[in-house]
Amino acid sequence: MATDPHTPGRRGPGRLLRAGIGVYEPVLDTVPSERPVYTRYGGIVLATALLGGISAAVALDALLQGASVWVMVAAGAVWTAFVYLVDSWLVSSTHGKIGRSRNRALLPRLLLSILIGLALAEPLLFQVFAPEMDKHLTEGRDRAVQTYYGRLLACNPVDGTTTLDRADCGEYQLGVRGAPVALRNQITDVKDQLGKLTEHVADVDRQQAKLNADSNELCSRKNYKRVSNGWTVTEQCETARRQAAAYSSGNDIDPERAKATELRRRLDTLAGRMKQSTEEYRAKVMEKARAERADKARDLRDTGLLDRAEALWAVMTSAFYPCYFAVVLHLLLLVFDSLPVLVKFMAGISAYDVALHDHLAGLRRERDAGRRADEEQARERRRTELALLRARTTDEREAAEHELTQARVRREKERRALIEELTRVLLAEEPERNIPFPEQNGQVRFKPR
Repeated sequence: MATDPHTPGRRGPGRLLRAGIGVYEPVLDTVPSERPVYTRYGGIVLATALLGGISAAVALDALLQGASVWVMVAAGAVWTAFVYLVDSWLVSSTHGKIGRSRNRALLPRLLLSILIGLALAEPLLFQVFAPEMDKHLTEGRDRAVQTYYGRLLACNPVDGTTTLDRADCGEYQLGVRGAPVALRNQITDVKDQLGKLTEHVADVDRQQAKLNADSNELCSRKNYKRVSNGWTVTEQCETARRQAAAYSSGNDIDPERAKATELRRRLDTLAGRMKQSTEEYRAKVMEKARAERADKARDLRDTGLLDRAEALWAVMTSAFYPCYFAVVLHLLLLVFDSLPVLVKFMAGISAYDVALHDHLAGLRRERDAGRRADEEQARERRRTELALLRARTTDEREAAEHELTQARVRREKERRALIEELTRVLLAEEPERNIPFPEQNGQVRFKPR
């Protein structure tokens, strides 16, 4: 038996897709030609949600590097469900809208869809430009690490020179102990002492040499004088010799020469210790600087979304073609993410929208008619209740008035009985007096004696 291709199935993927976007099957049955359109429409919503889930998984992988695959799958599934629910609401809430109300309903939803598309497109762009971004991040990280390492070496000289007074080195102090500053100060002091002592010895030697030279000059043969028994030195020679001898005895510099020799030996010893200490300190500084460089590289290795976003911007602005390709791809992803509402704009008012609008209008009319009937019934019931209340109130008022009249009559009878009783008592006590007798009409009649 042949089946009608337009006959809707009770179950199936197409019906599920249409149910996901809020299609009312009884109304769609009146326009069966729209069924394939809305089936594909539901497929677009599902595809957009899956793309959002993939984008969320990629973003999570970039944010939590080294995360478990199951964590990313779970996050992608949750985001897929969320995007599907949002897009399903965006689409289903526009069915049956015609006229100006359609645009008023679609425009805010289109803006919300574009906003969601902007959030979903970025992680996919990260994946497309991943090689270029990784290269940019690696080069920038290497430059930053080398710059940091250079600053560490500049602010921590291997010879132990302090840089605490430099403002640009406040963040780069390694705090390595064992700097040969004390040895350098000792060497400086020994050099100063040796210099002063050497200068003093040299001055004494120069002065002694001058005196000796003068003495030798005056005591040379050409300056001898003739005496009776031969030649002899002059008085000036004797004086010069005495002065030279006196200066030499008064400025004994042999201890100072020994002290200078001791200072030179001490300087050599300190220089050897300085060299060894400098090598040890240099090894400590280099080891600490390398460790700090490794820590810096490890810190920079963890890149987040903002780092990748900056890398993407740097790659895009590096040349025309990357920028062109990124913009085109970004717009394409944005359009694709906005398709659920954008398709509604492009498709215009469909026969299903008109049928659903008429169906909803009929339901509203029936609901309004039912509400009016209920209101009229309520008014009639209220009028009946008011009439019954009025009748009940009238009966109760009449009964109250009758009861009041009866009470008045009873009081009047009791009053008259009391008067008659009092009259009989008075008549019995004073029979000769004129006793007034009350009448019913209010006049008083006297009985003669």
